[in-house]
Amino acid sequence: MSINYKVIPRKNPRDVAANPKYYASINSKGRRNHRFIAKEIADRSSLNEMDVLSVIEGFLQIVPTTLTDGYTVDLGDFGTMGLSAKSQPADTEEEFNASLIDGSKVIFRPGKLFKKELGGAEYVKIHDGTE
Repeated sequence: MSINYKVIPRKNPRDVAANPKYYASINSKGRRNHRFIAKEIADRSSLNEMDVLSVIEGFLQIVPTTLTDGYTVDLGDFGTMGLSAKSQPADTEEEFNASLIDGSKVIFRPGKLFKKELGGAEYVKIHDGTE
């Protein structure tokens, strides 16, 4: 497995007069939706695409509810998902209330298999957004 990257310059926001430093930026070829994933799974299994789509749709309905109910979603070697709150600070616990909560975000922690698959990837430098 290989991961394509570009090299991009970034200025230091604290010192805009300084020369930029160069960093890797993973090259995205676009997006793949759940229908693409369902077709790929169906092609590799005894399930048909509609069965896989049904499972994915069920997953998309159950996971947000499970997270908002206060549970972490454990997907084995793939990883876990949980919620994290973003909020404004209060000086004391008594002063804190729900109006200070800006929202929540989903935190994904990759599991062993997921990390192993990505950890074995080879990085390939590309130019001008092409392979």
